[in-house]
Amino acid sequence: MYSENYNQPPINQVLNLNMYTTTTATREQVLKAVAATQRVMKRQVCCKSQFKFMCFSCGEFINRGDKITRCIKKTTGMTLRYRRAGGECGLTMDETAFYQANTGKNMWVHIGCQPCYWDKGFDNGDESSPPGLRVVPTEWGCKIDREFEDWTSGPGGESWLIMGVPYFLKVKGYPKEKSMKDRIIQAVTRFQALWRGYIYKKAYPIALQQHRKLLRTSPQVGEHTEILFNANERTESLYSGEVIEVQYRGIQDTKIKVKFHYDGEVRKYTGKKFNLLKREGEQHKRKRGIEASFTGRIFTNLSSTKKKKQKQDDEGDLFLLDY
Repeated sequence: MYSENYNQPPINQVLNLNMYTTTTATREQVLKAVAATQRVMKRQVCCKSQFKFMCFSCGEFINRGDKITRCIKKTTGMTLRYRRAGGECGLTMDETAFYQANTGKNMWVHIGCQPCYWDKGFDNGDESSPPGLRVVPTEWGCKIDREFEDWTSGPGGESWLIMGVPYFLKVKGYPKEKSMKDRIIQAVTRFQALWRGYIYKKAYPIALQQHRKLLRTSPQVGEHTEILFNANERTESLYSGEVIEVQYRGIQDTKIKVKFHYDGEVRKYTGKKFNLLKREGEQHKRKRGIEASFTGRIFTNLSSTKKKKQKQDDEGDLFLLDY
């Protein structure tokens, strides 16, 4: 009879073991104690639960009659003395058997469950391994490993190695493995998704307000603009253009494409650079007294225009003199 907290054999069996393993016991009595010990060890590998309790590995209930196995871990309860029958009773090495019963919490799980625990690693003074989830071995898991090793070490073992443990469990009719580590990772991932959704819900109004502000300050496709080129030079000119594309990449990163009417050239500017050039063009128009919008190119360097006109007049005078 087993429970979550008491996995030792019945009291009458323990008394029989203790009685039959004395130095005055006969060989038949000692062999009975060995057989009882072996039955206990087999029940630790797989037995039917007599109670209903929670499996800490998969998070589901273990009902009466479900097959369970014992975890190989440090007990959280009481550890009893060894029960054994060996050479002092006149048995051979093959006939010797012993076990040590103990009690504690979270010692039994479904067969097929793979429990785990959190290992502190570096924080625990262990410099060889980082913190993480470590697997807790079970008696059933050790049994599966031994059987799989026997199958793969025999003829055709390479085929079993290729097909893997899941196919081996299916052939043997054993339950599928359920990893506690995968369950924890899935639960943490869902929690992180919920948290990201909460953060998004809080940040969405702020981001929407920033986006609307960006739309108010950014040009729209088809907007007319006039940009100054070659300022304070002889070829100083104003070129008109049209916004053909606006790419929003966040508040601080906006790309704007402008196609100029004069030669059809397309140039790309950042939002900050475009606004700077637009203000510069408007200020230069006011400075030169240009109020109307235009399409194409306008020379705005007045000194260069006067020099060019004077040069043409001089050439005309020379022509008249030669004539």
